[in-house]
Formats: sequence, C-alpha cells, structure tokens
Amino acid sequence: MELDEATVQRARRGDRAAQDAFLRRYAGPLHALLRRSCVPNTEDAVQELLAKLLVVLPRFDPAGTAMLTTWVFTVAHRWLLDQRKRRHLSLVPLDEAAEVADPLPGADRLLERKEMIAALEEAITRLPDERRRTFLLVQIHDQPIAAVAQIEGVPVGTIKSRLHRARAQLLALLGPTVWKVKGEGHASPRRA
Repeated sequence: MELDEATVQRARRGDRAAQDAFLRRYAGPLHALLRRSCVPNTEDAVQELLAKLLVVLPRFDPAGTAMLTTWVFTVAHRWLLDQRKRRHLSLVPLDEAAEVADPLPGADRLLERKEMIAALEEAITRLPDERRRTFLLVQIHDQPIAAVAQIEGVPVGTIKSRLHRARAQLLALLGPTVWKVKGEGHASPRRA
C-alpha cells in the first residue's frame, strides 16, 4: 500500500512524523529484500539503507512516472549493487533458522511449512544474482515486470526470461523437498 501524497510531501520536507510513517512502511519489505539477497548483518544494513532513503527522499518526484514503492526499490537495488562492488557478499547459512524450536506442540503442518520456507530461502540464495534480484522483486515484493526492467536497466523480455529461469531453477532445487512435504517420498533436499 502506497503512502498518501500528503505524507510523502511532508516526509520529503523533513517532517519527522511523516518520515517515521515512511520508515515504518518500507522497513519490513526492505529487511526481507536484504535478507533474501544474502546481505550480511541485515539489521545494520537495513538501517543504513533506510538512512540513505531519508537523505535522497527529497529527490523523489511525486509527479514523475515512478510510484514511491518502485522508486524505493530502485534506490535499494542500486544500494545493493554498490554494496556488491564494495565487498563480496557471502551466503548466510540458514541452518540456524532450522534449530529454532516451534512453540506450537504437535504441529506437523507448521513443521512442514517451516521446512518448505527454509528450503525456498536456501534455493533463492543459490540463484545467480540477476535471477535472484528479479525473482525477489517480482514474486516476493510484487513489483511489476516493467518496473523491474526499468530498475535493472534491461528490456522487459530479459526480465521475463530471468524470471522464467529463476522459477525453473527453484523448481529443480525444491523438487525433493516438495515430495517430502507432500509425503510422496522420503528424499531429503539435494545439495548442489
């Protein structure tokens, strides 16, 4: 959900309450994007990115062609690319998440869902950078393909191709997990 125009205008002028609304709106989606993009020290990175967004927010043109959300993800995308240039991002092991006990006793469905989410998160980290960014922006953050093409600076067809290949690769990686969760086999997820 987009912020209303008055809030955006006040945030651009430095109004603290409006800026707080802006930060609350985008902190969660940006945290998810950075975590899934394998950014180390995600909490600190989110704070750094949010601070950058507040600095560049006055440059956002509400009368322009981009929606605020698209603009925010464009800034985040460029920030990620800058981070990649500055230091090589390492993959974060997801084994730690699997060790956290689920507080609901006897919840087979919750365990299956947790396994599937962990497998999906791991599979997403295995995607090449371009496919991962495209998949995250389109599938997870519901950005239109045309907006992602604009963010990436490539034709729409390239984004569609990346998305198709990302989905195919995820299906191949998740196949054993899906069969295990559905109870049609006892295979464990393949390690590539």
